[in-house]
Amino acid sequence: MNKLIYKILSGRFGAYLEIRILMRQTAKAFGVRPPKTCGISGKEMLKLYARFTASEAMRLIQNGYDTDILQQKLYNMAYNLGSRLRQWLKPKNKQECFAVIKLLYNNIGIVINEEALGQFRIEKCFFSACYTPEICAVISAADKGIFAGIYNGGRLNFCHRITEGYNECLANFTDKREGG
Repeated sequence: MNKLIYKILSGRFGAYLEIRILMRQTAKAFGVRPPKTCGISGKEMLKLYARFTASEAMRLIQNGYDTDILQQKLYNMAYNLGSRLRQWLKPKNKQECFAVIKLLYNNIGIVINEEALGQFRIEKCFFSACYTPEICAVISAADKGIFAGIYNGGRLNFCHRITEGYNECLANFTDKREGG
């Protein structure tokens, strides 16, 4: 794996950069301009991103926007980001792919662990305080896209989520070579 890029992403600047990129790309998926982020800290930007994604998703849902189309846009956006990261970081195996996922999620306030090969548990999610179960289900299309982009294909499926009243999120990832 490209350790220099990984190291950069591991620092505060990497987290800040990740949130800025997510803000811009998610706004594109929503068909709106991103909120202004000049002069705010990474932590404040993450709070803004959570509020922004929750309010925009709710606005689109309430206006009757097709959630399947929105999910596809979010998936495509995140898949493209994940694919670019895969190209830059060059993870050599599934363990390195998960190291990238863990880093990216840590940068945005999500504690994720791989319980067994392809089985993931999210113990803490920054966004769970802002998202309803419906919004979380829509926005999680981005999770599916980032996983598929970093792992070079495959499918992430959530078993349950914190926003549904559980203490954790559980998800399974099926590698494309395993029939996913």
